[in-house]
Amino acid sequence: METPMTNAYCSLRIVILIASSACLASAQSQPSIATITGEIREPTSREITFGYESPSALEDFEQRVVLDSLNRFSFELPVVRGTLVRAYYNEVRSMFFVEPGDSLHVVVEEGFSDSSYSFSGIGADNNRFVVEWMAEFGHPRLDYEGLEAEDFKRQVDQQRRDQFEFLAARSKEYALSPGFVDYAIVHFNYEWANLMISYPTEYRFANGEDNSDLPPKYYDFLQEIPLVDEKAIGTMDYHTFLVRTLDWERREQIEQAFLFRSGSIGRPPRDRGELDKMSNPFRRPNLSEMYNLSDLELSEETVAQLDALYEKEGRGFKLSQMVDLSAVGLLSAAQVRLDSMYEKKRRPKLSQSFDLSVFGLSETDQARIDALFEKSKSYSFFTSSEVEEASVDTTGGSVAFYLPLEIKQDSLKKEPPKLSEKLNLSWLSEPARAQLDSMYEHPQRPNLSERIDLSSLGLSGAVQAQLDSMTTTTGPVTLEKWSSNSARYGQAKEKLEGRVLYWFLAGEVIGGFKRDSDAFELAQRMWEEFQENNPYPEYTKAVQAALYKALKLQPGQPAPEFTLYDLDGQPVSLSQFKGQVVLIDFWASWCAPCIGDLPDLRRIKRKAADKPLVFLNLSLDTDEAAWREAVDKHEIEGVHVRADGWGADVAKSYQVNSLPSYYLVDSQGLIVERLRILRNTDEIVATIEKSL
Repeated sequence: METPMTNAYCSLRIVILIASSACLASAQSQPSIATITGEIREPTSREITFGYESPSALEDFEQRVVLDSLNRFSFELPVVRGTLVRAYYNEVRSMFFVEPGDSLHVVVEEGFSDSSYSFSGIGADNNRFVVEWMAEFGHPRLDYEGLEAEDFKRQVDQQRRDQFEFLAARSKEYALSPGFVDYAIVHFNYEWANLMISYPTEYRFANGEDNSDLPPKYYDFLQEIPLVDEKAIGTMDYHTFLVRTLDWERREQIEQAFLFRSGSIGRPPRDRGELDKMSNPFRRPNLSEMYNLSDLELSEETVAQLDALYEKEGRGFKLSQMVDLSAVGLLSAAQVRLDSMYEKKRRPKLSQSFDLSVFGLSETDQARIDALFEKSKSYSFFTSSEVEEASVDTTGGSVAFYLPLEIKQDSLKKEPPKLSEKLNLSWLSEPARAQLDSMYEHPQRPNLSERIDLSSLGLSGAVQAQLDSMTTTTGPVTLEKWSSNSARYGQAKEKLEGRVLYWFLAGEVIGGFKRDSDAFELAQRMWEEFQENNPYPEYTKAVQAALYKALKLQPGQPAPEFTLYDLDGQPVSLSQFKGQVVLIDFWASWCAPCIGDLPDLRRIKRKAADKPLVFLNLSLDTDEAAWREAVDKHEIEGVHVRADGWGADVAKSYQVNSLPSYYLVDSQGLIVERLRILRNTDEIVATIEKSL
């Protein structure tokens, strides 16, 4: 059955097939210059900020342009394919479309709203369409509260049809370029697909629970649209669609593998051949994935043998390796018995790990939760602005905790249980139990050579010493960090191909460089592999440029200097706090996670009350009144300064592209660490003490 959308789509394809080869070649050529000139009549501001993607479609750039004495402006940017350019004037955003070689002229009669534009020059008709399209479709709003899947799909399907019909009608009125039509078709398709893949998450946020009535074939829509589409590189929704689709497939893979391995279903989730090709979603990282062994110059065979030996013997610590049992006066037989008990110890109960009273659970209810956890071996926490009060869901035998933003998971953590609470030590004397508990609070970390026989691999004493030093002084990549940062990268290598694959991988590496210190280490390892395999030099160049910038913000580098103004209008410079440790908190009044971190920040302040520590709160609010109101409303402590949004020099200097973002600066003005989240406040306070 043909639909209006199908007819419109097919007729447009006839037009663009003629030029598709040329467009594809253009997407791979060297960048050329596009120019946007214009004038603003009766301007109320002298500045316009233009935002645009780099030619590689891997980085966003902003450039401020000042009107001349005749209220005119001129802006040039390098492009290799058709792209949208954002223009911000008096906090109003408008969109322009340019292609290589375009020379677009814009006249703004009043204000900076879409209806006030007139266009001339190369690309004028494309932008007349953009203005009309933005007015018609540019600000869609979906209310997900109570929005069932069928009604949602009906709405987004209709919007997609309407956009194709709109394009078909306007293509008769305007001389749209083939490249623009290509861009529009790709954008409409991936905007729709992005909405579809995001619906379950949006529904959960709006309603505080998953949609249990999701149709069994809901995700069949993924068969309607290609995962790999070279023409989609650089369009607004394609990258987000890839991220969310790969993440969804990963979750499905984990769920199916879990069901298969736990015996919940009687057959493999996929055919045996495909299951064998799947990477194990439960696999823990190898030693060579947790630590950078490249400096040891080991052969691939030796690294593989080392990983195998570590997997067999080196993951767990014996109690006798962590605590000097002989200091307690225990004989060899007692030490062996303790090592055996420790190896077989059970995981702590949830009620031992978290304060469950915040959920209003009685002791009986807590015991029931502990029993469910013992059976399922898993639990999860969800934090959302849609959650009004803490609650627990045990549907299906799993344990899920729901928290409002003001309650952080870390605030519920109890002190780790004592050794005598983990093991039955009633056969030991009370003084011996107390001494063991005290020593266990500060366990030793055994050398790698104490856990596995490195000499069996033919490693020299010097290499063994390097391995010992590396694995005791350098923090390993935790399973959580390893999984979250490398899983999507690996999933992309399985599902994507060609230019799309390496464009996406380059974006993952660049993203890792911009996150916290642990993510940077992982990104460097991905970068080593990427360099060897990537056939597209422009992507290698883009990653190299991102790495160069990121290296300036690594531990030991001078923190970029800045001067901003506080609540009283007085200048505040980073350098004036030399001799003190500074925790720079990039935040904004509209950032819910920033507000959610305030309890952790207060906890750090309380624990480090006797230390020379400065909390420098750097807001990226463009609205000064909102900034001041948020400081008062949330009683945020510390020094307060404000920069004018994402485009501010300080935000660029510190590569802040998401909020909250934290930098710890030592007493000499050197960067200690970049943090994205405040999970372990005790660890952060310990780092602060070392930074004095």
